[in-house]
Amino acid sequence: PAMGVLTSNALYFSALPAVLAARKTGDLGPFNPLPSTIMIHSVFGWLCYGLAVSNPWIVASNLPGAGAVLATFAVMLPLMGNSHPALSACQLTFVGGAMATLCLWTGLVFAKVAARATLVGYFASAIFVVLAASPLSTIRTVLSTRDSASIYTPLTLAQCANTLLWTVYGVAAANDVFVYGPNGIGLCLGLVQLLLKLVFPTRKR
Repeated sequence: PAMGVLTSNALYFSALPAVLAARKTGDLGPFNPLPSTIMIHSVFGWLCYGLAVSNPWIVASNLPGAGAVLATFAVMLPLMGNSHPALSACQLTFVGGAMATLCLWTGLVFAKVAARATLVGYFASAIFVVLAASPLSTIRTVLSTRDSASIYTPLTLAQCANTLLWTVYGVAAANDVFVYGPNGIGLCLGLVQLLLKLVFPTRKR
């Protein structure tokens, strides 16, 4: 789990250097902003689940990353301007995810104490699967242009390493379906991204 803490935070920090570099040029280029938006809801979902089940490894895997994803989003949003094709999707994702989180916590007030961790687990798992799939939101562009520039390599590598470690931990140590389930799916989705990166290499610009 100690290695999982490092890879989880590597996943959350992975996009920050790219958006900081983009701030200097004023242009995001082919960078896909949707995963970074979904990451906000994912990190807070897992953080809440770790606190609910009193698992310090899960908390440590997400607490530093929470600051990273918020910083990434804060830097990234102004760079999108009013004409970025993913702006509406990111705005809807941010607002929709926030409302879903508020509805979850409202429901937890009325849920039985024993069921609260399970409900948070389902929520965190669902958001994480969406996060793991989100880099593939540009798959049509990748296939049509035969260029995988919109699939961010550091994020893909971090996703594969992170989900592999947490799948093993979830099966072998924690025996927690909310750990190995979504991470197993995330690993498969990460391998699809990696395959696309290999088949359609990023063209030099």
